[in-house]
Amino acid sequence: MNHRHGVRVGAPIRLALVMAALLTRDGAVTRADTQTLTDVMRRAHQYVVLYEDHELSTVVAREQYQQQWLDARGNTKIERTLRSDYLLFQLPPSEDWFALRDVHDVDGTPVVDRTARLNDLFGRPHEVQRDLAMEIMKESARFNLAPDLYYRTVNVPTFALRFLRPSSRSRMKFAKGGEEQVESTRSWIVEYQEVKGPTYVSTPDRHDLRAQGRFWIDPDTGAVMRSEMMVGGTRRTSGRVTITVTYRHEPALGFRVPIEMLERYENPRHLEDDVVLARATYSEFRPFNWQTLVPPRIDPESR
Repeated sequence: MNHRHGVRVGAPIRLALVMAALLTRDGAVTRADTQTLTDVMRRAHQYVVLYEDHELSTVVAREQYQQQWLDARGNTKIERTLRSDYLLFQLPPSEDWFALRDVHDVDGTPVVDRTARLNDLFGRPHEVQRDLAMEIMKESARFNLAPDLYYRTVNVPTFALRFLRPSSRSRMKFAKGGEEQVESTRSWIVEYQEVKGPTYVSTPDRHDLRAQGRFWIDPDTGAVMRSEMMVGGTRRTSGRVTITVTYRHEPALGFRVPIEMLERYENPRHLEDDVVLARATYSEFRPFNWQTLVPPRIDPESR
């Protein structure tokens, strides 16, 4: 009787212990084990809103940007190093986000017209903000190598974050592609595709270019640990760009910042074409208010 009673009660206990051992063989059961893609994406959308509105928009970083133009055999044709300030800001009335590479010097030579160009950009009235946005993108790209071969204005580290904005959900498709340890965080690899237009990237003649790539996301907080964006490489647009950005927590600021951006521009359908490689690193993060760039306006009637 006692033996039979012991079997009936002890077996479930032993089974529970075995199951617990299996579940915890790689450590304690985490919240990520029971989370859904919907949960993680909701946190990621919320994270990007907070990140752009209240964190990254308050700082400016020093960027060192090295570009290398290679021929098809891998021989270097031209190299260039830019030292710049990188800042993110909103423009009325749409309040869309823009990034600006404010170049200080090129290969050690100062950019002499820098202040005048910035004053011209930010001193314009609000009714011409659309034109201003285009000028800002051109300003950020005017020192790119091989612009005739690979014209680009997307080579800013925070560009891919726009795919995670809540306003972008209707045009995007997300899927979990796996998990990977990034630093000390067990991150979700979330694959994405832009499935509806108008797309965020277009050709110079304004044809849509659909982006795809991956985000490495902390499933508990929605924080972006790494981003990857790929555009082009299709029959219609054979040139392809791949941009990978790594984020790291900055203790002095209390949030993550981009610390490295890697780029590759190539034409996989034409292997004889040149390739452009680039690496940007970010440091010296400091508080910033973009409105300090705007010169005070003088009312003509007050003169």
